[in-house]
Amino acid sequence: MPKPRGYFRIDLPPDSTRTVEAPCPFTAEVPVYARLETGPNGGADGAGNCRTDLFFPGQRAAVHMTWRRLQGDLPQLIREAHVFKEKHQVLATRIKEEQVIREHDRVFGTLFALDGNVASPMMFYLTDSVSNFLYGALYFDVRPNADSLAPVTDRIRSDIRALAHSLRWELPAGVVEHVQ
Repeated sequence: MPKPRGYFRIDLPPDSTRTVEAPCPFTAEVPVYARLETGPNGGADGAGNCRTDLFFPGQRAAVHMTWRRLQGDLPQLIREAHVFKEKHQVLATRIKEEQVIREHDRVFGTLFALDGNVASPMMFYLTDSVSNFLYGALYFDVRPNADSLAPVTDRIRSDIRALAHSLRWELPAGVVEHVQ
């Protein structure tokens, strides 16, 4: 007798985080079931950028992140993040934007949650508006299928939100932070 078509059961690991220090100048809370790895050359790409990847091996997913020091180009970098998001609009059924405003820690940015069979269901940028800019995008190592990936996508989106709300910029050596 033919069986109805089904999908594999997805068991997600317990929701638990740990603080990691990236090779780039920031720290953040990440899930214990994920691992942070640097790109080649210790993350440096020759253009002054620092690349890191947050891998979710059990979910076949990765958040590719690029940090760079601002050089008076914040509006251009934000515009580029929006242009990259808009490239996914063709396949996206909806794009939800969530603002991140943490004045005390000088963390500002936007999280983009894209619904539909898109290559990247979550993108974000975070900045202190003065010297740091972090861009990230979630990718799965499988063909995009929003319905079957929904539980995993929702969990990793939650993990990215936790990263955004726990991110702390590291100060360069010799710089003292002034708290008002």
